[in-house]
Amino acid sequence: MENLSIVVFGDSILKGVVTIPESKNLFDVTENDSLSLAQKALGFDLDNRSIYGNITSKGLVKLQKYLEKGGSADLCVIEFGSNDCDYDWNIFAPDAILPAFETIQPKVPLESYLENLDTMVELCRKSSITPLIMNLIPYICDKWFKTIAKGHDEEAILNFLGGSAEKLGKNQKVYYKALMDFAAKNKVQVIDVWTLFSEMEESEKFMCEDGIHPNEAGYQKMSELWIERLPKITKEF
Repeated sequence: MENLSIVVFGDSILKGVVTIPESKNLFDVTENDSLSLAQKALGFDLDNRSIYGNITSKGLVKLQKYLEKGGSADLCVIEFGSNDCDYDWNIFAPDAILPAFETIQPKVPLESYLENLDTMVELCRKSSITPLIMNLIPYICDKWFKTIAKGHDEEAILNFLGGSAEKLGKNQKVYYKALMDFAAKNKVQVIDVWTLFSEMEESEKFMCEDGIHPNEAGYQKMSELWIERLPKITKEF
């Protein structure tokens, strides 16, 4: 696959972010992210523009600028969702005045999320670049809840979630299902990490303590999926 070029617009998952309890940093970035490991095995050209905390609205702007400057590739990996469906938890700071729960919206509402994805896919195809979606990795809900509750009003967050951390996973699954429906409707090929992690025995062992990022072993598993699937991806142009 030495003649294959791939550009990537995604978030911390494809950036290779890990959270290490003993680290003084908010997060660290591993050199052994899934795509770098796959690149070593397959030899494709990789331009990874993934950013920590990225959402579709920001990714769309980055993609537009990339194309306006003459950027090109065979494949464009699009990986968004877990930040889009998340909330600004800072509104639950101990000294904050809480808004009414019904007014609190995800960072990117579902309709806007799908519109942004649609525009990104259309832009890729207009530039003769094959879009390739990587879907979401399921939260480890209890660990993610503990992560977002740190320094915030834990009781208020739990009330907002209807009394259960599992609501975090249910919200994420809405976006996952909408993403898969979008991909099927628009005939966009998918790298299915959701199924990989959902069906993995003791999947928590492959995730960081924050409940949302893979650890080194998790990125290794993802790389194996990339290595298996990339040679089977059909270039549209």
